[in-house]
Amino acid sequence: MTCTKTISLLALLLATACNGASIDLTKWQYTTEVTVKDTPGEYCALTLTPEVYNVARTDLADIRLIDRDGNQIPYVMARDENRTETVKYNPTILNRSTDANGNALATLDFGGQTVKNSIEVETAGDNFRRAVKVDGSNDNVEFFTVVDRAYIFAVSDKNRHRFSTIDLPGNDYRYIRITVSPMTAEETKPAINEVRAFKIERMPAQKQNIEMTQTEHTEDTNYNTSNYVYDMKYSCLPVVEIELNVDDSSFYRYVTIQGRNAATQKVKIDSEDNRPRFSEVEVSWNTITTDAIYRYTDASGKKYERLILPTKWRGAFKYIRVVVSNYDDQPITIRSALAKMIPHRIIFPIVADKAARLYVGNESAGYPQYDLARRLTNPMQVKTTQAAIASLTENPAAEKSLQKLPWTEQHKILLLAALVVVVFALGVFILSSLRSIQRQDGPH
Repeated sequence: MTCTKTISLLALLLATACNGASIDLTKWQYTTEVTVKDTPGEYCALTLTPEVYNVARTDLADIRLIDRDGNQIPYVMARDENRTETVKYNPTILNRSTDANGNALATLDFGGQTVKNSIEVETAGDNFRRAVKVDGSNDNVEFFTVVDRAYIFAVSDKNRHRFSTIDLPGNDYRYIRITVSPMTAEETKPAINEVRAFKIERMPAQKQNIEMTQTEHTEDTNYNTSNYVYDMKYSCLPVVEIELNVDDSSFYRYVTIQGRNAATQKVKIDSEDNRPRFSEVEVSWNTITTDAIYRYTDASGKKYERLILPTKWRGAFKYIRVVVSNYDDQPITIRSALAKMIPHRIIFPIVADKAARLYVGNESAGYPQYDLARRLTNPMQVKTTQAAIASLTENPAAEKSLQKLPWTEQHKILLLAALVVVVFALGVFILSSLRSIQRQDGPH
């Protein structure tokens, strides 16, 4: 009999170990069907949707593909990215000077005609907005206007943000003359410390637009800022850009973009009776990026604008606040905002019957490890068939698992309360019995 029990116990342990190697779908909260187009190919590519990001872990390690038989489908996750090629120049700085109006001037010599489209102008100070004019020449005698008016910024806060980059129309002038003007109330004359120049070629990745719904607009007269708050509906999206739609025809503004995942959160309050008490506290904003937006027309009548701000963030942000520093100018009007993300793609081999499901939403899931990652070293270069997913639904396996829990697991609180009552009643009975015994043993 003992031998039989031992064998049964070993069999149970073996079965448990075998089940541990497979995936338990009851632990995943959401699922959806994966559909594949009827085109030939060895691999499929599935683009993650905002709905998946909203419920997945931030590291996306809880995503699984399951075939009809309940087996995992191996995949490789990849993501395109913006690519930038930059050539940096360190021109010779000539003729540093200051004119009668307090403007700082410097001429750059590139040693020959050089194509460039961006410069960085470093000046001293921690809190300023200074106007910059850029002229170009090939003989250092006759100069032509390249940028009539741009701005460089420094904001004195705990992070000391600076914006020193000025985008130029593509040009190949040998000489560039820079004029930096002080602010109206600035007493110290600005000085040009350093100038760098660049030729930047951008190769943007394909992006997906995310709607941003404006929920609030306020004007802070104390700090001369315009504050716009937006709801993106989904959280944890891999947003790389935010594009602003501005009404004004000519402007140059310093912008701070901030994010948070909720407006308020519950904070526990200590109380004398030890009952759980909470208060609603506003969630602070996290700075995502600081940059400049502008729109202007040069001397020749050509228009320039920059309304798209790069915003690579790491974190769960559902709400976005755009803070525009107006300084002494009138506030500009932002009509709308649009977020742009570069979504991840899942590359996986086509299954025999093209029947698969995606599962997501498991905080305890480990990182999946597949041999496919060793074979597909450049997954974005693989020829694939397009796959798609429907809207996510609650995983019925998870619901059934909850329903199948023992009565004692589903009603732990009720069971604990009943246990307390039983213990109390038993204590009363014992105490009463002791008193009865003491009375019987007393003097007659």
